[in-house]
Amino acid sequence: MVACIPAYDEEGRVGGVVVRAMKHVDRVVVCDDGSVDLTGAIAEELGAVVLRHERNMGCSADILDG
Repeated sequence: MVACIPAYDEEGRVGGVVVRAMKHVDRVVVCDDGSVDLTGAIAEELGAVVLRHERNMGCSADILDG
């Protein structure tokens, strides 16, 4: 089972979400939607697969890509 987490400039929260999600699924995918902070780097450091958009495309694009 996979959890797909859309994220845009969520460096303050993404870590906790990834850690909690990993308890319930086999893989966590974070779709970093054009963040200009450390959202993607934090998610990767915690073991999530990170998909990156160069610009913010919105939550629906994140879910479709994930």
